[in-house]
Amino acid sequence: MRRITIGALAVLIMAGCAIGYRAVLQAQDVAAEEVTILREGSIDGALLAQDVKTPKQDRSQWVAKVDDTTISYDDFEREFNVHVYSLPIDDEQKKRYRDDQNNKKKFLVNLINEYLIYKQALKERYDKRSDVQDLLKAVSRRAIIQVYLNDKIEPKLTEIPDEQIEAIYNQNKKLFAGVDIDVARQQIRMQLLQKQYNDYLNDLIDSLKGEAKVYKNSEANL
Repeated sequence: MRRITIGALAVLIMAGCAIGYRAVLQAQDVAAEEVTILREGSIDGALLAQDVKTPKQDRSQWVAKVDDTTISYDDFEREFNVHVYSLPIDDEQKKRYRDDQNNKKKFLVNLINEYLIYKQALKERYDKRSDVQDLLKAVSRRAIIQVYLNDKIEPKLTEIPDEQIEAIYNQNKKLFAGVDIDVARQQIRMQLLQKQYNDYLNDLIDSLKGEAKVYKNSEANL
């Protein structure tokens, strides 16, 4: 059965950004003969780097440099795998996404943009701010939660039969007026999988509450 990564839907990490980490991230071989840093895609439209070509076979080489920071093949693959992991698509779609070299090239441009902003933020000592430290703690906790829920819940999800999806679609055609039929079926499928996920999540939370001692201060002024 194709698993759906919908744990990110249950755990809000940051607006517009889901962060997750696999317990083991295996580096994928770069399929293209060479990696090219493209002159495109910066936030302000500026050119980010000169085109540099590096042979595929030597993975000890780098894929990009931002000032004195080197992004190696392994660094890039780890970052790209985290990105792919966080996408709300199933495993088969993730494999196709990962194998598309255009996706890797676009991600590299975005990664360089991130490094540019990150280095500037460090220069301005944003990493020392208390609100940033609070955010890092929250993101770290929620990343662990996301991976935990993915491992514990997603293997239990069962694929939705086509007959069930078709029956729901036929019963609610008015709701899907103007929507492509394949898109409508996919929406129904995701909603049913989300319901499965939520049911398992609620069962897990109820079980944990039964084992834990949880107290709320009724006098706390929230």
